[in-house]
Amino acid sequence: MSRPLATPVIIFLLILACASGPALTSAPVLAPAPAAAAALPHYSTASTALLLATLSPLLNPCLAESGLLHLRVRQRPVEGVSSIQVTVKNIEVQRVGAPQGSDWLTVFKEEKTFDLVGSEQGEAVLGGKTLPEGLYSRVQLDVVSVQVTLKGQKKPAKVASGRLREVRSFDIDMSTVAILTLDFDVARSLAVADSGEIQFKPVARLLLRRGGLG
Repeated sequence: MSRPLATPVIIFLLILACASGPALTSAPVLAPAPAAAAALPHYSTASTALLLATLSPLLNPCLAESGLLHLRVRQRPVEGVSSIQVTVKNIEVQRVGAPQGSDWLTVFKEEKTFDLVGSEQGEAVLGGKTLPEGLYSRVQLDVVSVQVTLKGQKKPAKVASGRLREVRSFDIDMSTVAILTLDFDVARSLAVADSGEIQFKPVARLLLRRGGLG
């Protein structure tokens, strides 16, 4: 008796998920009707195809309202320093116009470690995230720890400010990739006392460029 309800229930859940707003992970593309029907053998192929064909125009626009954000970190040579390993977590972006309390969206909650020092100017890739389309105004993250290799000796740096928040407007849309690069001013961020104690107070700016989807 319950088997014929499988397809309507699944499609109802898809509509409910879609109506709740764009997800922060990649949205699945609806399978063509014959493929979806084959995946649900307990409901007739013809009925499943008809239901999916009817509802796809309603579901697909909702699922498509998202775009890609790529986060990177600028690397460059630093005189006398061979490595500055920075560990961050709770990377978030603020969406303009979203209700207060739900305007900050998590990009990465887990820890990410990158080196600010490179043999030549380049970029370390933190990763990408699918976000709802729209205008964003800020990026914030927590600095967990910093390890500095100075004159061949590795030392922990005292983090003067654990929260970094940068103002930078950028758009998320489905036609291009928004590439945000965190560019630290190492000379202003890093201070070495005569005693040898190292202090790290993050000073950075955000660079924006657009990339293709391919």
